[in-house]
Amino acid sequence: MLILAGAAQAGPPRPLDMEVLAGTCFACHGPQGVPPAGAAEALPRLRGRPAAELLRLMRAFRQGQMPQASVMPLLMQGYDDAQMQALAQWFAQPAQPAQTAPAGGRER
Repeated sequence: MLILAGAAQAGPPRPLDMEVLAGTCFACHGPQGVPPAGAAEALPRLRGRPAAELLRLMRAFRQGQMPQASVMPLLMQGYDDAQMQALAQWFAQPAQPAQTAPAGGRER
């Protein structure tokens, strides 16, 4: 993923960048990392969990140390260490209002 390649040099990722990077997570874990009410038992909440715990779990998935997992090991192969750290930090924060690009398709 290239979305954060320049962000590491230019400071912390912007919220819109993080929402794009975390888009794959949202597909199962719900918008902002909070699963729908009926899915909470099968899909853990990501938002508000400690960053160190999230990072440990993402690394374990990527290294194949979670044999009961289905798609997470494959998904984590697509993220490098810096992206996983950024995701862990971002999900550890309280939910943010959704960010959208202004008309014209470019964030200002």
